Amino acid sequence: MLEGPNDILIEKSLHFAFKTSNNQAEYEAILAGLSLAHEVGVKSLTCKTDSKLTVGHLNDEFQIKDPTLLKYYHLVCVVIQSAFDHVRIEHIPRTNNIRADIPSKLANTKLKSRHRSLLQQTLSIPSIINTCHNLTHTIADNLTHPQAHNWTTPYIQYLQTDNPPPNADKTWLAKAARYTMIGDDLYKRGYGQSLLKCVAAEQVMKD
Repeated sequence: MLEGPNDILIEKSLHFAFKTSNNQAEYEAILAGLSLAHEVGVKSLTCKTDSKLTVGHLNDEFQIKDPTLLKYYHLVCVVIQSAFDHVRIEHIPRTNNIRADIPSKLANTKLKSRHRSLLQQTLSIPSIINTCHNLTHTIADNLTHPQAHNWTTPYIQYLQTDNPPPNADKTWLAKAARYTMIGDDLYKRGYGQSLLKCVAAEQVMKD
């Protein structure tokens, strides 16, 4: 569900033509929402989901152990970095997310006094393979030019120059403190102080 000003409400239901886990489906839903927001020209949004795991991943609170989910994480980061000025990821209780969680009821449910649209989409392959097809033009530069900016760029520039981005706040600086540079590579301190190498989405996909 994409809610905007002036009582705008756009709903999108997804059908997967491939086997997917619940966590993978959560990431697909987020990518679909980001794609939809980008298509209508949104630059700043709050993304709400009832998946605590996904929120923990995207807010860098939980370590990602599953290789497939790690690819989704990096793809979401690239999409946000490439297409939006600001995206906030929030957790909401499942009881408050029933409407967005039951696509089968979307077509039969109407909200009065709202400009409402219902879209349906079938995904034939995972977005980590399809590279989020609805954002191809936005992400293409990142995927075809290894030196293009990606989600790691602000952290690398900050660690190399000690100059934070113009929009950096205390939260961003606290997050940046968890990163370090070893040579030309960016690493994040994981649990138990282990170092996790940070890579962009195009590097993950090549692997």
